[in-house]
Amino acid sequence: MKTEDFTLNLGTDQVPWRIFIPEQSSKEYCVLWIQGWSSSMDSHRKGVERMSKTTGMTFATLDPAGHGLHKLQLDESTRKMQFDEVVAVFDELKKLGYDKIIVVGGSFGGYLAALLIGQRPAHAAVMRVPANYPDDEFELKSKETMRSEDRTLWTSTKDSNDTLVNSMATDGVKNYDGFVYIIVHELDEVVPSRVPKHYFAAAKHGNYIIVPKTRHSPKLMKKPRSHFEYIEHWVIATLEAIRMQDGLTSE
Repeated sequence: MKTEDFTLNLGTDQVPWRIFIPEQSSKEYCVLWIQGWSSSMDSHRKGVERMSKTTGMTFATLDPAGHGLHKLQLDESTRKMQFDEVVAVFDELKKLGYDKIIVVGGSFGGYLAALLIGQRPAHAAVMRVPANYPDDEFELKSKETMRSEDRTLWTSTKDSNDTLVNSMATDGVKNYDGFVYIIVHELDEVVPSRVPKHYFAAAKHGNYIIVPKTRHSPKLMKKPRSHFEYIEHWVIATLEAIRMQDGLTSE
């Protein structure tokens, strides 16, 4: 396994990102892995390395503004800045010659993945417990917004208001022609079930997968490591399904 660290210079914004290249891999596939809110490349390193080795696919990760090794404070970051950074890393992977880029995002990363497929030709998207956010907060600093789990509207499963689920992110999924795989956790207490369901309803092609007996964050489970590995199993299975689907459509 070859691992390389880079810094992507976007004007005054310096974005740390990393690539994992397994032995005997090709440039046919690459997975752009986008972790959740306040998570980092380092906290996902072992899991990403395992998935890369198992699938034989190159994986790329990044620390968006305010996260991990990024020098900007989280309170000063904006979702627009974080999205622009994800787009820039996607473009770098294309420059490196990767053909089929599969974007995989969890929670906040799922939201960024939905935005990304609305603007870039990703090969497929895997959105795990995907969050959603109001468009009017897109360019606001984090200190001026409230995270989705702090919003009554966003956490109330009884509220039928569609303000939450209709956004630039759901439009991104709606306008995307590729396969969208939605992975949800059965016991998710953070993202209301109507959010991933709405994403899936907007998709033209894809699948809806439920991971049993799992909360939003495996860190809150009695055996966190086992649940992380369980989730990795589902992600790997989905990546293999994408590769199999490619084989069927090429016949």
